Amino acid sequence: MAKELILTVVLRREHGGYSSWCPELDIASQGDTLEEARKNLQEAVELYIETIIQDGEVNLLLDKIGLTKEDLKKEVLLSESLTGTFEVPLPV
Repeated sequence: MAKELILTVVLRREHGGYSSWCPELDIASQGDTLEEARKNLQEAVELYIETIIQDGEVNLLLDKIGLTKEDLKKEVLLSESLTGTFEVPLPV
């Protein structure tokens, strides 16, 4: 059964496009739209994880995201910190 790893995605508007960044792995990408920037980052993260596992460096990956081998028994893997967004109404 496949495991799901929850990572942070930071998206920013920059110079006619968008940048995307995964702080846990320090991987960045970009795109013309928010969705493209997010998709490109996801592909970069998946390729990084595939490569690190093929190279037998799972411990390096776990150290980077603050997990242990015991955590691999869980179905959903969350790193020690998780960020997100929330909406705040502005009374204008």
